[in-house]
This record gives sequence, C-alpha cells and structure tokens, in this order.
Amino acid sequence: MSHVKLSAEIDRYAYTNALSKSSPTTKLFLALSLLLLSVMSPSPIVPISIFLTSTVLLLSFAKIPCRFYLRLLWYPIIIVAVTCVIIAFFFGYQEPFTEVNLLGLKWTVFKDGITLGFTTFFRVLGALSSQFFLVLTTPMTSIILILRKARVPKVLIETSLLIYRYIFVFSEVMETMHIAQDLRLGYSGWLKKLRSMSMLIGNLFIRTLEQGERTFTAMNARGYDGNIRVLEDQPKPSKTALAAITLFTVALAIAAYLTMNIRIV
Repeated sequence: MSHVKLSAEIDRYAYTNALSKSSPTTKLFLALSLLLLSVMSPSPIVPISIFLTSTVLLLSFAKIPCRFYLRLLWYPIIIVAVTCVIIAFFFGYQEPFTEVNLLGLKWTVFKDGITLGFTTFFRVLGALSSQFFLVLTTPMTSIILILRKARVPKVLIETSLLIYRYIFVFSEVMETMHIAQDLRLGYSGWLKKLRSMSMLIGNLFIRTLEQGERTFTAMNARGYDGNIRVLEDQPKPSKTALAAITLFTVALAIAAYLTMNIRIV
C-alpha cells in the first residue's frame, strides 16, 4: 500500500469506525492516559496490558480490520526492535550477562541493559497502540475542537490543522512524482536512483511551496479571515465513561508501582 493510500485509509477509518460517534473528549482522555502510563511504567507488564487493551478496543469495538492495524504497527515495531537491541548491547554497567564476539572484539552484555531494552520496547509498543487508537477513531477536526475548548492558542490550532492537511498533499505529490520517475526507468540503477531521489526531494520542496500558495489564495477567495471554522456539533463525554477510564488508569498505575522491582533477567 502506498503512502497516499495509507494516509487516505487512516483518515477514512477515523470518520467511519464504529466509535466515530463517541465523544472525542473521552477517547482523547483515554489515549493520553494510556500513553503517559506506558511511557512512565518501570516494568513491561503495564505497557503490555495497555497494548492489549488498545488492540481489543480497536479490533472489537471500533471494528478496525486486523490486517490494516498490523500493517500500521509493522514498520514502527521493526524500528523500535532494532533500537532496543542496540540499547541491550550498548547500555548497562552492573552485573554482566554474557560476552559476545563482535568484529574480533569481546563485548560484554549487561543484565540491566537487556532489561532496559526489553522494557523500552514494550513502553513504545504500548504508547504506539494508544496513539493508534486515537488516530483511527477520532477525526482531526474533533481533536482541533477539543484544543479550542482547552484554550490552546488559535495560531497553534490552525497551524496544526494546516500541517495535517499538508501531510496528505505532500504524500500525494511525492507519490505522483515517484511514479513518473519510475515509469521513465529513473530507479533502474544505483546512480539513477541517487539522481532521481535528489531531484524528487528538490522538486518536492518547490511543488509544496507552490501548492501552499495556491491553497492560501483559494482560502482568501472564500472569505478566510484568520479563523478556520468547522462544525462544532459533538457528543458530550459520558461521566460514567470518564469515571471508568479514571478507575482503569488508577488500577494500572497501582500495578506499575507494585511491579516496579520486577526484573527480566
């Protein structure tokens, strides 16, 4: 799946999922609570619980297709796994775990380094799943409205909305240019790949600036006065749901405290 199609699919599921009619305030509160707990947890038990909770909510309640969700997780997981392996090998200083021959040199792997790498992997996994829950169930316009009610400066809100819009424009222009280069055999060799990639980056910057100017002109022609107006008819958060989320996060915080001395190795 191309970047353009992937971005369009994410945006489509945000509007059409089974939880799209639920209160965005409730979903934002849940996602941020799970994110903070996952990042701050001293052991992997709580992040694993957060990952399972977010996954169940997405697949069973929001009705997000499993294959699409796994496709979203695949690349971040690979990057995080490689990073955590590096952490396990190059961090730590207490009790040695084993020695590894690396490029003719003996490298000592420490137990606390492995624990740190293992814990970091699940912290990021839990944080990713909680943010995917927010992204796949809540449209960007709903998040913008919540930020307005929270008295976030108007400039930051409108800049965020424009950046979100230009992510799709940027991806579409890049995909079109890449296909055109590929059809002209621009990636048939290493030298051609480097040349095509450099041309793509340079032209993409110019095309994006031109598109930005055209968009601003179109907005002014439609009466843009510095305010981006969107429909503010949103469901109110349920007090029962907010209380349940609070109890759940408190339980996870207590579990994180009770398991803080658990070691992997």
